[in-house]
Amino acid sequence: MNCFPVLLTFDLDGEFAMEELYPGIPYWTTQGEYGPTVGLYRILDLLEREGIKSTFCVVGRVAEKYPKAVEAIVKKGHEIAVHGYNHKGYNELSLEEEIKEIRKTRKILIRFTGEPPIGHRTPRWRPSKNTFKILQEEGFLWNSDHMGSEIPFYHTINGKMSNLLEIPVAFNLDDWPFYFNWGSPASEVFEIWRDEFDTRYKENSIFCLTNHPLVTGRPSRIITLENLIKYMKKYPRVEFMRIRDYLNRRQGLI
Repeated sequence: MNCFPVLLTFDLDGEFAMEELYPGIPYWTTQGEYGPTVGLYRILDLLEREGIKSTFCVVGRVAEKYPKAVEAIVKKGHEIAVHGYNHKGYNELSLEEEIKEIRKTRKILIRFTGEPPIGHRTPRWRPSKNTFKILQEEGFLWNSDHMGSEIPFYHTINGKMSNLLEIPVAFNLDDWPFYFNWGSPASEVFEIWRDEFDTRYKENSIFCLTNHPLVTGRPSRIITLENLIKYMKKYPRVEFMRIRDYLNRRQGLI
């Protein structure tokens, strides 16, 4: 692959991520509601202005409660991926519960896409010991949870190489810890993401950024993402793409 892939990914969690962490506290849950009702549309507008197609990992309950939000994502040509049904880590579920959540969410999202999503990201990046085997058996082609690499790789399942491609993530390429956990200023976040991009570009890996509409969709933070996009566009080999496009490119399909 001659280009340098930039994968902008967005986790549409709604209030369900907040409800899991801070149940029944409007201070937090209303911030979650901001994602699919306000922040998402600000992000979609930015991506359209910049001519970028991205990947949105959607919680099943969010799709049920905010169908117009998911419709807007699909209408703009972005990819939809499964992100659990309740935004609860699979490590807390039984095998039967995990399979049920994955299947239920996929069935919900098919209503919007007309075809089964091929991608998956575990809520809170907490897969169980069964997750990858389940995803392979259910026909998923990519997953995005792993933090131990910067290079995508195919999972080994039951001792054999599978066709499930892992798209590695990183805690320092996630907006949530910077803004919610550490209270970092937007200018500092930009500098860290810029430096991470510069190094990965030199090393010829990939740049996979994880943002949340309830976080980066805020006015002051969307500017950080916009500035980062404009910065990365200055590099000659950069190509923004959905994860499914990256997968197809690796396999020589496009």
